[in-house]
Amino acid sequence: MQRFDRRTLLKGVSAGTSGLVLAPLLRTLEAQAAGTYTPPKRVIFLLFDNGFHERGAQPVDLPLETITKTKQTLLAGLKLPFDIEPFAPFQDRMTIVQGLRGHHISIDHGGGFRALSGLPSADKHRSVVGESIDAAIARAMPGVFPLLALGISASTRGEVGMPTALASSAWGASRPIASLLRPELVYESLFGSVGAKANDFEARRNMLDFIAGDVKRLRSQIAGPEKESLDYHVEALESLFQREQKLSEMYDKGTLGKHAPKLPDDPVLKMTEISALQCEMAGAALVAGLTNVVTISSGLCRLGTAYTGISNHGTHALGHNEIDPNLKKSGREVLGMYRRHLAGEAAKLLTKLQATREGQGTMLDNTLLVFMSDGANRQHTHGENWPVVLIGDLGGKLKAGQAISYPLRVSTGGNYSDTSYGGPAFGEMSNPLINALYCTLLHAIGTPRDTFNQAPGLKEKAEQFGPLQELLA
Repeated sequence: MQRFDRRTLLKGVSAGTSGLVLAPLLRTLEAQAAGTYTPPKRVIFLLFDNGFHERGAQPVDLPLETITKTKQTLLAGLKLPFDIEPFAPFQDRMTIVQGLRGHHISIDHGGGFRALSGLPSADKHRSVVGESIDAAIARAMPGVFPLLALGISASTRGEVGMPTALASSAWGASRPIASLLRPELVYESLFGSVGAKANDFEARRNMLDFIAGDVKRLRSQIAGPEKESLDYHVEALESLFQREQKLSEMYDKGTLGKHAPKLPDDPVLKMTEISALQCEMAGAALVAGLTNVVTISSGLCRLGTAYTGISNHGTHALGHNEIDPNLKKSGREVLGMYRRHLAGEAAKLLTKLQATREGQGTMLDNTLLVFMSDGANRQHTHGENWPVVLIGDLGGKLKAGQAISYPLRVSTGGNYSDTSYGGPAFGEMSNPLINALYCTLLHAIGTPRDTFNQAPGLKEKAEQFGPLQELLA
């Protein structure tokens, strides 16, 4: 087995950006060469606004029906619904959960910090009253960036929103974690600010060239599986390089600056473009070993984005199932298109991880994606049902390839009922809370708790906060 140490390798690495970007990889290569490498576990949360209608998470050929006992069904051979169809290549790694509840407190226009904490707050979604699950996992699996929190926000004009916003994550009470909304700021946070003035695109391309030179020197010092790991690491940066190359060429030709003396501080992007870039940034950070926990919040847990690139109709109106006059589609149909787009971008991220070798398998083997709405099943909800799609088993710690439904009562009437979704489902009051799912994840990463965020004074029983045995391997 080849022997080398990180100090020797670092002699070939330039100071600054390369040292930060490559250091996690060097630690991995050193451990692999010594035979002591244990792949880290990784968790990605992708939240979206305006609910997750039950039919959008239910296999087409699996009826959504009233049941009185917990039901588990194998997913093999079942057809996924339109909303999550992009996940079909990962169906053997998937678990769909119906029937989890939120606390019986009204969630209007997004769950805010309650979505990932499972804790109610007095002002519906703005108060930060406790630790969120992504923060708890990040504490247990720290990286260079313990938690990478990314947001997706766009106006109906297609403009990026505020540079940062408080979305869904918190280290604890009154300790919110700001989400980065602008992909270029995410880029600079992850791969170093280059202080460019005239041509930011050209400068960032030069930075990638600079890192590539260090990688080339490293590559000459190693061989075998370690060299493969280095090559996959480089691929995580390659897509960024290609994008910066194109933008740089546009700048040089005057295309970008034709009507302005300098590049705009807030690039005009559609929601579809922002989400693609944020997923790309997340994938690069994971493959580069810069973080093990990523949270991507589309809508910032409060109807914080328009669906530009899909629809220009009002986000709130679509949540009330209004017809988009341009698309001639109902709000429910447009929301399905929105979720399908996000699922598609997430699937690209998972494909990147699946293509990246790690240990005896791939990075995807040790990764979990949690795909869910920040507000349960619809825009105005009491948390009656919180559909969740999981992809991955965290190195065999979770059961996959199944649909789990806790006791449900399925309604066929009311304002939120239509022929394409069949109306909302209501989990029984004795069903597990989303807290139980989060407790399950802590068990899977090796930091078990009896419950997660069982706050004093809540009427639910302790077992409703504890791990889900149907999920644990």
